[in-house]
Amino acid sequence: MEQRRATVQKTGTYFGVMTGIAAIIYIVLIKLLGLIENVSLHFLTGIILVVGVCLAIKRHKIANHGKLGYLEGIGVGFFVGLVSSVLFSLFQVVVNKIFDLALSYPYMVDDTSGNEQATWLVGVIWVLMGVVIGAFVGYIAMQFFKRPDHKLTS
Repeated sequence: MEQRRATVQKTGTYFGVMTGIAAIIYIVLIKLLGLIENVSLHFLTGIILVVGVCLAIKRHKIANHGKLGYLEGIGVGFFVGLVSSVLFSLFQVVVNKIFDLALSYPYMVDDTSGNEQATWLVGVIWVLMGVVIGAFVGYIAMQFFKRPDHKLTS
């Protein structure tokens, strides 16, 4: 019987989807509570991404029997950030199209670009932010996860 090997892409995609869904649920909850215009609450979507990346790296290390290369951990963080931010951005763009800028209103300063460009610009910025934060958090988390006993180096 052939063993299924955990790959960076599988782990990153699975946790990216879960992280993206968690961020979507959070932003919908914020909207339903009427707090969508408080932009500082949007910061927590980044915290959701950090938690998703750390959980993904931990699961990937367990699936590979405690062996995890540095680049693998960064790759998992990259994939989690990419997949989750693409899902979140697509959700935002679709909701903004259907409900007339329901989620992007707090980010718009003026109407110089028009609604169409502003919606896609916010989506692209979310994807870039997710990829950069995902890879960076993966890099930082690997300082902890690179050791077999999960202890920080001295």
